[in-house]
Amino acid sequence: MVFTNIDLALMNVVKYVFLKARSLLCQFHIDKNVKAKCKTYVATKEAWDQVMDACGSLKDVPSQSKYEGCLKMFGIVCSLWEYFVEYVKNTWLIPHKEYFVKAWTNKVMQLGNTTSNRYFTFYTYFDKL
Repeated sequence: MVFTNIDLALMNVVKYVFLKARSLLCQFHIDKNVKAKCKTYVATKEAWDQVMDACGSLKDVPSQSKYEGCLKMFGIVCSLWEYFVEYVKNTWLIPHKEYFVKAWTNKVMQLGNTTSNRYFTFYTYFDKL
C-alpha cells in the first residue's frame, strides 16, 4: 500500500513499479483541500461545521451499499452551496472515491493508516492501541 496526494503521475507509477501494491490517497491532503474550498463558499462557522461533518460522513461510509444514501444526504446538507458540492463530486468522489472512501479502502490491509504523513500515521496508530 502506497499513500500519495492527488498527483496522477505518481499514482500511475505506483501501478507499474509496485505491481502488487495498492495506491490510496492521503486523507490529510484531501481534507486540507476540501476545507480550503469550503471556506470560500461557506461563511458561518456553524454551517461550515455542518458541511464538513457531512463531508466526513461521506468519506467514512462503511459500505458501498450505504454510499449512495450518504451521497444524497451530503447533497441535501450542502444544497445551499451547489458549487462546493460539484467540486467535491467532480474533483474527489467521481474520479477517486475508490482511493479514499472507507467503503472501498476497508478492503485493503492498511492498519489504520490514512495519510502519507509519517508522524501522523505513527501516532494515530499507537493512539488506537
